[in-house]
Amino acid sequence: MNKKSFKAGLAILTIMGISAKMEAQKKNDFNNPGLTHYLNDEHTRYVSFSGYAELWARYTQLNPGSLINDQAKSEVSDLSLRRVRVKMTYKPTEKLMFVLQAGTTNVNMNAKASNYIDLLDAYAEYAFNDKIAVGAGRSTWRGLSRFTTGPLNTLLYDLPAYATSNAGATDYTVRELSVYAKGQLGRFDYRLVVADPYTMATAEPKVNVATFSKNSPGKDFSGYFRYAFLDKENITTPFNSGTYGGKKNVLSLGAGFDYIHNATWHKDLDNNVQNDDMQNYAVDLFYDAPINKDKGTSISAYGMAMYNDYGPNYVRYVGTNNPATSVNASQASLNGAGNAMPVIGTGNTYYVQVGGTLPYFNKDKKNLQLQPAVGMQLSNLKGLQDNAIVYDAGISLLMNGMSSRLTFDAQNRPIFTGDALNKGVVSDRQWQFVLKYRIDFN
Repeated sequence: MNKKSFKAGLAILTIMGISAKMEAQKKNDFNNPGLTHYLNDEHTRYVSFSGYAELWARYTQLNPGSLINDQAKSEVSDLSLRRVRVKMTYKPTEKLMFVLQAGTTNVNMNAKASNYIDLLDAYAEYAFNDKIAVGAGRSTWRGLSRFTTGPLNTLLYDLPAYATSNAGATDYTVRELSVYAKGQLGRFDYRLVVADPYTMATAEPKVNVATFSKNSPGKDFSGYFRYAFLDKENITTPFNSGTYGGKKNVLSLGAGFDYIHNATWHKDLDNNVQNDDMQNYAVDLFYDAPINKDKGTSISAYGMAMYNDYGPNYVRYVGTNNPATSVNASQASLNGAGNAMPVIGTGNTYYVQVGGTLPYFNKDKKNLQLQPAVGMQLSNLKGLQDNAIVYDAGISLLMNGMSSRLTFDAQNRPIFTGDALNKGVVSDRQWQFVLKYRIDFN
C-alpha cells in the first residue's frame, strides 16, 4: 500500500467515524443528525455548529412625514433579512465552554453599505457545578425579563417591542462586554450580570426630558431569577424560549432588574444639568403545555409587568428594521420616521401574549401544523398623555417544527403628536404586515 492510498483510507475511516458519532446522536426537526462532533465516547466534550436566517416580506403604512431617499412616502413594501446568525460552541472539557457567534441584522433596501458580518458573541464559561457557572466576554447574558436577551422560538413574528428596548443605546445588538454568574438550585435558577454599557451619541440635555448621556455611564447591573413549578428549563444559553410547542410542560415565575448609574441626563428649570439613574424592574409568568400530544395541540401564554425609570419624561421611539431613511420635520409626529413607535420610557409597561399549536395536518408525519397567536403591549408613560397600545395577531405554519416556519403577522401601532403641554396624544394608528420565513441550522 502506497502512502497516498494509506492517507486516503485514513481519511475515509475518519469521516466514517465522525458520521457514526453524528448518527448516534439525537435527530433535529428535519430528522437529520445535529451538527455536533463529539470529542469523547461519553459525549461530554464536543464542537457544534448552529445558526438561523429570517427573511421578511413586508407592507408598512409609514409615519407622517416619512422619507425614503428624500422622497415622501406614506407606505412601502420591501424585502429584508431581519437576522442571519452563525454560531460555534466548543466544549473541550466537561467544565469549560467557548461560544463564538457572527451575523448581520436588518439588511434592508437602506442598508446597501452595511451588508457585513459582525462579531456578535465571543465568551467563555466555566461551570463549577450545576449550581454555579461563571463567564466573561461579549454576549447577550443579562437580566430583567424573560425576553430581554433576544429571540428564540418566538410565538409571534418577533419579540415584543419593549423587550430589547435599550438596543443600540447601552448595548450593540443586545450585546455588552460583561461577566456573569448563573446556576440552578433545584427548581430555582438565576443569572447575575455586571456589564460595561456602551455610550450613546445623543443630543445635548433637554429641559425636564431625560435622554441618554454622552458622559461615561456606570456599570450595568442586571439579574433574573426564576422558579419552575413544573418542568425545568435549559439555562445553557442566555436565550429563553417563547414557546415549546407542547414539547415541555412549563410554568415559571420570574423577576428581574437592570440598573445603570448616571445613564441619562436632563436640565432642570434653572438650566442646570442633572444626571439620572436607569432603574428597571420586571415580573413575568410563562406557561407552555401540551393539550393532546397525539394530535400535537398545545397552549402557550406569557404575561409581564415592568416598571421603568430613566429620568423625567423619557420616551424612546424605535422602528424595527426601519424602511424609512429620514423624516420631514415640519410634518413629523413624535414617532419619527418609518414604522417607529414608543417602545419604552419612564413609567409602566404591561405585555401579554397567548397562542398555541393546532392539530397536525398529518398525524403520522407530524411535520405540518398551524400556530395562531395574539399579543398586546400597553405602556403608561409619564412623557405621554395617552397610553401606548400595540396589537399583534399572527399565524405560523410549522413545516419542520420550529426549525422551518412561515409566519404572517398583522401589527397595529399608535401615532403620537404633541398637545398644548407638549405631551403625546394618539392622533392616528397605522398598520404593518409581515410575512416571515425562518430556518434554523443545528
